[in-house]
Amino acid sequence: MSGLPFAALVLCLCITAGQSQQFTIFVEHSQIKVTVGGDALFSVRPSGNVSSGDWIFKGETIAQWINQTVTVDKAYTSRAYVFISNGSLLLKSLNMSDNGEYRVTIVPTNGSRTSATIFLRVIEPVTGVTVVTNDSTPLENLDTIALSCDASGTVQTRRWFKDNQPIRENRRIFTSPDKAKLTIISVNRNDAGTYKCIASNPASSGSGETYVQVYSPKTDGNVTLTSGAIVGIVLGLLGAGLIGGISGWLIARKMVRIKDPPQSKHDTSTNSGRKSTLDTTTVNASQNYENFPRNQQGSSDNTQDGNSTYMGLMLGDRSVYSDLKR
Repeated sequence: MSGLPFAALVLCLCITAGQSQQFTIFVEHSQIKVTVGGDALFSVRPSGNVSSGDWIFKGETIAQWINQTVTVDKAYTSRAYVFISNGSLLLKSLNMSDNGEYRVTIVPTNGSRTSATIFLRVIEPVTGVTVVTNDSTPLENLDTIALSCDASGTVQTRRWFKDNQPIRENRRIFTSPDKAKLTIISVNRNDAGTYKCIASNPASSGSGETYVQVYSPKTDGNVTLTSGAIVGIVLGLLGAGLIGGISGWLIARKMVRIKDPPQSKHDTSTNSGRKSTLDTTTVNASQNYENFPRNQQGSSDNTQDGNSTYMGLMLGDRSVYSDLKR
């Protein structure tokens, strides 16, 4: 009877020993985030002794080892290093093309081979953070402004501040889903201040800021004209001056024509006829008109009164003036 408990104890120990033979790989970090130019350590810890293994990235073998012999692909000769004691991989001088999933397979001295995966995310440092606005002269209660947070590199988070205080969003002040844009509807003077955006990722961060001034729509000394408004005013003044100058020139031309009408051929012939007529008529000192016969025209050429308005006049109807003379 006493032998049965002993046999049961031996059987339990054999089962436990068999279960402990199962080989596993412990992964310290299933995802690694490293900036460009940095180094990534793919740390693994097997549950037993290792005889061989390899690391594969996008279907290509980076490195493999058998016992103490390690072979590294020539594309990774100066970048990859394998710790054969536990199978961990060190990858140096990372670039954006190193993003992706890395798979390790380890063959233990006792047991079956086992695999594990680690995902590497290579991120660029955040640089050149700036904050710009779509309207540099917003009018109070009239304009809506949008502030944009721009940055170079890999940006994972953005945070907004006004006068170094976190911005509380509401129906009038809100951000886009990626926090890259801040919108303020119907700005008021309480919205004036310094706005800052902090862009960051796990490895780096940067910030940019701008000052927002809100102007009154009333025409007072505090209103600053935009460059577009100034150009419009200048063009308007130049246009008004040009129109005024052309109008003045046209009026002057018209006045000159009225004072000095052009001589036409008709006027010349009329003057010539008038001169020949004046040669046949004289006016006496009392400004009475006298009509001389044509045979006396020669003697009447020089009989002119200096006070007479008309130098001579020839009338066709002599009988009427003969009666007047009598």
